[in-house]
Amino acid sequence: MATGRHTLEGARAAVRTVIRYRHGVLSGRGASLLDGYMEDLATDRIYRLMIAQRTQHRERVVVREDADLLITHTPKLITALFDEELTKILAALPEGVRRQEEGVYRAARRQSEELIVRGQHDPV
Repeated sequence: MATGRHTLEGARAAVRTVIRYRHGVLSGRGASLLDGYMEDLATDRIYRLMIAQRTQHRERVVVREDADLLITHTPKLITALFDEELTKILAALPEGVRRQEEGVYRAARRQSEELIVRGQHDPV
């Protein structure tokens, strides 16, 4: 029984959420209100696992986009998604906030991807 589709947009949303959540952790918050939802360590862990599984099982997890293109979640694609989503997050911040928080967001992006690459999915 299918519960939904695997999409590239879903992977993007997961990447965006783990970066923003990790930013909150690095800023001293254990949970954060993101896009109207309270996100916590469980959400972070679930999304990191989802990204890792799509990469590990990339030959078996079919991810199709609207043009019916098959998307393979390679480590290179995941790195690109982390880079692109970080750029979007930073661009959406007011200039003063961006200058103040950019280093923390970059650290959050790096740590999030490293946790996935190292296979660390238990709470940290």
